[in-house]
Amino acid sequence: MGTCSNRPEQKQISENLRLKAIMIFQKIDVQNKGYIDKERTLQFWKSNFAKINTDALFSQVDYHKSGNITVQEWLAFWDIVKQQGYTEQEISDELDELQQGKAWVQFQKVEAFIRADTQRHKTQIDQIVQMEKKSLLKSKSFNQN
Repeated sequence: MGTCSNRPEQKQISENLRLKAIMIFQKIDVQNKGYIDKERTLQFWKSNFAKINTDALFSQVDYHKSGNITVQEWLAFWDIVKQQGYTEQEISDELDELQQGKAWVQFQKVEAFIRADTQRHKTQIDQIVQMEKKSLLKSKSFNQN
């Protein structure tokens, strides 16, 4: 029961989707702090069911329940979406919807994965977040403070 760790390109979203996801992250992170919090997310959605969307987003993406979502957590979430069987096109469509300020979608397979992962001693989510941290350090697609 090994993993395909020698094929990281299958684990991560494509570079185009990474850039799209980063653009949305930066649209929410208007103060360019490198993380988003509930206040900024509420402002992003304005009156479009802002509290419901914010709570749903944080329940899926704020893995450590810190009240902040880092860009690494944000990108790790989209990697997990892909790993759970969603296609690049489905992810791209959802990112387009978010870009327009539309509602957050609950990814049921991702939610089940996160619930199971939080019960492990060494979580896969932490490994994915670390992989994204390394990718961002190599990449020029996101300016970190």
